[in-house]
Amino acid sequence: MHKFYEDKVWVGMLVAAFFTITVFYTLYVLNQNMSMGRCESYCLRERFIASMAAFSNILPFIIYMRAKKDLAMKGVGMVTVVLAVFVMLFYYIMGNTSFLD
Repeated sequence: MHKFYEDKVWVGMLVAAFFTITVFYTLYVLNQNMSMGRCESYCLRERFIASMAAFSNILPFIIYMRAKKDLAMKGVGMVTVVLAVFVMLFYYIMGNTSFLD
Protein backbone atom coordinates (compact mmCIF):
# COMPACT_ATOMS: atom_id res chain seq x y z
CA MET A 1 0.00 0.00 0.00
CA HIS A 2 1.27 3.45 -0.88
CA LYS A 3 2.04 5.83 2.00
CA PHE A 4 -0.49 8.45 0.84
CA TYR A 5 -3.38 5.98 1.07
CA GLU A 6 -2.85 5.43 4.79
CA ASP A 7 -5.06 7.00 7.43
CA LYS A 8 -2.43 9.17 9.14
CA VAL A 9 -2.57 12.76 10.40
CA TRP A 10 0.60 13.75 8.56
CA VAL A 11 -0.88 12.54 5.26
CA GLY A 12 -3.85 14.87 5.70
CA MET A 13 -1.55 17.73 6.65
CA LEU A 14 0.63 17.17 3.61
CA VAL A 15 -2.34 16.92 1.25
CA ALA A 16 -3.88 20.09 2.71
CA ALA A 17 -0.62 22.05 2.41
CA PHE A 18 -0.08 20.89 -1.17
CA PHE A 19 -3.68 21.63 -2.13
CA THR A 20 -3.57 25.11 -0.56
CA ILE A 21 -0.31 26.06 -2.26
CA THR A 22 -1.56 24.77 -5.60
CA VAL A 23 -4.85 26.68 -5.40
CA PHE A 24 -3.12 29.88 -4.24
CA TYR A 25 -0.56 29.72 -7.04
CA THR A 26 -3.18 28.94 -9.68
CA LEU A 27 -5.48 31.78 -8.63
CA TYR A 28 -2.58 34.21 -8.27
CA VAL A 29 -1.19 33.45 -11.73
CA LEU A 30 -4.64 33.55 -13.33
CA ASN A 31 -5.30 36.90 -11.67
CA GLN A 32 -2.00 38.31 -12.93
CA ASN A 33 -2.53 36.99 -16.47
CA MET A 34 -6.13 38.17 -16.71
CA SER A 35 -5.33 41.68 -15.51
CA MET A 36 -2.16 42.06 -17.62
CA GLY A 37 -0.70 44.59 -15.19
CA ARG A 38 -3.62 47.02 -15.13
CA CYS A 39 -5.78 46.41 -12.10
CA GLU A 40 -8.37 49.14 -11.97
CA SER A 41 -11.40 47.56 -10.39
CA TYR A 42 -11.72 43.94 -11.48
CA CYS A 43 -8.59 42.33 -10.01
CA LEU A 44 -8.73 40.02 -7.04
CA ARG A 45 -6.84 41.11 -3.95
CA GLU A 46 -4.17 38.81 -2.61
CA ARG A 47 -5.96 38.46 0.71
CA PHE A 48 -9.08 37.18 -1.09
CA ILE A 49 -6.95 34.69 -3.02
CA ALA A 50 -5.33 33.53 0.24
CA SER A 51 -8.75 33.18 1.87
CA MET A 52 -10.01 31.10 -1.04
CA ALA A 53 -6.89 28.93 -0.94
CA ALA A 54 -7.47 28.20 2.75
CA PHE A 55 -11.17 27.58 2.14
CA SER A 56 -10.40 25.20 -0.73
CA ASN A 57 -9.32 22.57 1.80
CA ILE A 58 -12.99 21.73 2.14
CA LEU A 59 -12.58 19.43 -0.88
CA PRO A 60 -9.95 17.06 0.60
CA PHE A 61 -11.80 17.27 3.93
CA ILE A 62 -15.01 15.99 2.32
CA ILE A 63 -13.12 13.32 0.38
CA TYR A 64 -11.51 12.00 3.57
CA MET A 65 -14.84 12.18 5.38
CA ARG A 66 -16.56 10.02 2.77
CA ALA A 67 -13.62 7.60 2.72
CA LYS A 68 -13.92 7.34 6.53
CA LYS A 69 -10.29 8.31 7.08
CA ASP A 70 -10.68 10.22 10.31
CA LEU A 71 -7.01 10.81 11.10
CA ALA A 72 -6.25 12.25 7.67
CA MET A 73 -9.36 14.40 7.97
CA LYS A 74 -8.05 15.74 11.29
CA GLY A 75 -4.77 16.65 9.59
CA VAL A 76 -6.62 18.60 6.90
CA GLY A 77 -8.67 20.34 9.57
CA MET A 78 -5.59 21.34 11.57
CA VAL A 79 -3.82 22.84 8.56
CA THR A 80 -6.98 24.67 7.53
CA VAL A 81 -7.40 26.24 10.97
CA VAL A 82 -3.75 27.31 11.10
CA LEU A 83 -3.98 28.81 7.60
CA ALA A 84 -7.23 30.61 8.41
CA VAL A 85 -5.72 32.15 11.55
CA PHE A 86 -2.60 33.17 9.62
CA VAL A 87 -4.64 34.79 6.83
CA MET A 88 -6.82 36.58 9.34
CA LEU A 89 -3.87 37.90 11.35
CA PHE A 90 -1.57 38.77 8.46
CA TYR A 91 -3.99 40.31 5.99
CA TYR A 92 -6.97 41.53 7.98
CA ILE A 93 -5.69 42.47 11.45
CA MET A 94 -2.16 43.63 10.59
CA GLY A 95 -3.42 45.24 7.39
CA ASN A 96 -0.72 43.87 5.06
CA THR A 97 -1.62 43.91 1.39
CA SER A 98 0.88 41.43 -0.01
CA PHE A 99 2.78 38.41 1.23
CA LEU A 100 4.75 37.89 -1.95
CA ASP A 101 6.17 41.39 -2.49
